[in-house]
Amino acid sequence: VEMTEDSSERYGDTVDAAAVDASYLPVIEHTDQQEVKPIDINDMLNFKYKMDHGKRGLFVIFNQKEFNNRSTTLPIRHGTDIDAASLKKTAELLGFEVEIHRDLERKQIKDKMWDYANKGHSDHDCFACAILTHGGRDDVLYAADDKMELNDFTEPFQADKCKSLAGKPKLFFVQACIADQLNKNNPVGKGPSDTVDALNQSAQIRTVPVQADFLISLATTAEHHAWSNESYGSIFIQTLCCVLNKYGHTLDLQKLLTRVNGMVAYNFESWPKSENLSYKKKIPTFTSRLTSDLYFPRPEL
Repeated sequence: VEMTEDSSERYGDTVDAAAVDASYLPVIEHTDQQEVKPIDINDMLNFKYKMDHGKRGLFVIFNQKEFNNRSTTLPIRHGTDIDAASLKKTAELLGFEVEIHRDLERKQIKDKMWDYANKGHSDHDCFACAILTHGGRDDVLYAADDKMELNDFTEPFQADKCKSLAGKPKLFFVQACIADQLNKNNPVGKGPSDTVDALNQSAQIRTVPVQADFLISLATTAEHHAWSNESYGSIFIQTLCCVLNKYGHTLDLQKLLTRVNGMVAYNFESWPKSENLSYKKKIPTFTSRLTSDLYFPRPEL
């Protein structure tokens, strides 16, 4: 598709819906001094996030081990402390400043996320968050006292709310069951270097959707279990840390997560005490709204 700067050809966009309430859509104001240009396809050949700010950024870990909601019977998540410790070590290796919170209630978590979003991130490359907890259908994640949704964690970091992270990666890693189905075992055969600032390049102004630059990485697929071990931690988090530790400075994040998918899918089978839960498979999944390739260059000494 050949892009054009002829504004007369830019006003025929429609939406694929019977009726749309446009009140929620972000409004972008332009002045005569602002020239909004599309990204040239040639720029995409070396399209990387700018990762040379003063700091890598924050990596926040919510480690939910025990639950006090009497309306549910959520068991203690044995092994989650091992995952939290592994994530902390890996995040620090990648240059992040790590903060860990344990067994927070719903309001505490929501307040924390808005506090983090309101911090100044102008000197940060990105933001990352890991959520280790029980989960359920429809993106339900459990705080110590009540249900939450994944959106409670991500919404404060949308570009219109957290402007200092606009155009920068926001990464969320979730170790939680999506529901209660089991994945069965099914045998198969063997199967130029310049960086580009996605938001602002020289005097040219570029706009992004408020939901852009997010990546959500989940321990399992929709409506399935996420397995963990009280002695070794979860297969997802431990594999994620293993891959990031070895290749985190050299490969793009989406390639890294694809390798995590493959390792978990082929190397893991459940082995619990209950026979009917044995020999089950799982595969992680990730959804990317990143707008550039994401690398974690080694922090300069």
